[in-house]
Amino acid sequence: MINNRLCILYPGSVYPLQNGGTHRTLNIAKLGTDMFSQVSVLTVDGKKTYERKLDNVQLIQAKKFRDPFDKLKYYFDGAFSPNFSLKTPFIEPYLNDLTIFQIEGPYFYNALKKNGIKKFILNEHNVYWEFGQNPLFNIKDIIFSRLSSKRNKSLEIKALKDAAHVLACSDRDAHVLIDKVPEVKNKITIIPNCVNFKEYLSFQIDHPRVRDESESLFAVIFIGLLTYPPNRDAVEIISSRIAPKFGKEVQFLIIGQNPPNISKPANVRFLGYVEDVKKYILNSDICIAPLRYGSGTRLKILEYMAMGKPVVSTSKGAEGIDYTNYQDIVIEDDYKKFTERIAGLLENRAMREQLGKNAQQLIQHKYDWEIYRKPLHDAYETCF
Repeated sequence: MINNRLCILYPGSVYPLQNGGTHRTLNIAKLGTDMFSQVSVLTVDGKKTYERKLDNVQLIQAKKFRDPFDKLKYYFDGAFSPNFSLKTPFIEPYLNDLTIFQIEGPYFYNALKKNGIKKFILNEHNVYWEFGQNPLFNIKDIIFSRLSSKRNKSLEIKALKDAAHVLACSDRDAHVLIDKVPEVKNKITIIPNCVNFKEYLSFQIDHPRVRDESESLFAVIFIGLLTYPPNRDAVEIISSRIAPKFGKEVQFLIIGQNPPNISKPANVRFLGYVEDVKKYILNSDICIAPLRYGSGTRLKILEYMAMGKPVVSTSKGAEGIDYTNYQDIVIEDDYKKFTERIAGLLENRAMREQLGKNAQQLIQHKYDWEIYRKPLHDAYETCF
């Protein structure tokens, strides 16, 4: 362990809700605790403040806005200012030669410049300029995207060029970043999204599910934050093009905060936010990811696989995962055939079980966080 501190700036809440981004940030932070004398994750939230130590990681969540004027200025700058930055907590105590800063995404770049921080690690959860391809469902988001997308891409490119080191989610993302910013080539490390495999395996062992083939209901699940446009688009596809092809014996369960107010058939149920998705995955028959948009690597698919479940996904949904089609997962981009793939698996228990077994082995050997402890430490070493 060295006498340096790692300070991670995260753009969302760590409490009370966690999403895929939080999961990646906190697990990378935990891997750093046996290398740094102190690891802190600093973030802000519009309503809740929070401070605690979790697995030797100090979490500090501050209030996002001082007053209504501060909030108005933030959103005005978000739309119009070339110097826009995401909100940061009080970082002055960390401004010293012993602290290495890590930013979760490029939009803290101007905050680092303002505070004279020249050496930092950029953790690219996504290729953020690809967000411009995502569907938008309200006029406010459409206007904001048109006003800010060019500026945001420029910020991302600057952050990539100036970062001491870059962490990417997948080979695919790394290639996209290098093609656009060749300077990244010699300072990038691939740390994929992962799961804590033992946690999922233990849950499965402790909660065995024995399915009676006489059961008349099948459960097909989709999990995701439903305010995220690619997930919202996938839910509309499930409700309009996939679920209607099945009878009431096949229930489609949608898990995620803020379900949309859309027309849906009787066999689609919105469960909202759940505290622990593991039991729902365990009790499902098939897990799906019919995404058409997005970037990074979908945590939901890794969770499905870690629980030994068969997965049907589009190629976009499984992007960044080193799978073999029809061995670890079923990939289908034609939505008519997507429905047929689900139906075929529901009729073939042996195939479901084999796909699930292969998928679980893939996670164990390639997508367990512990595998990436040394590569992450090696990346940090380049910054000293």
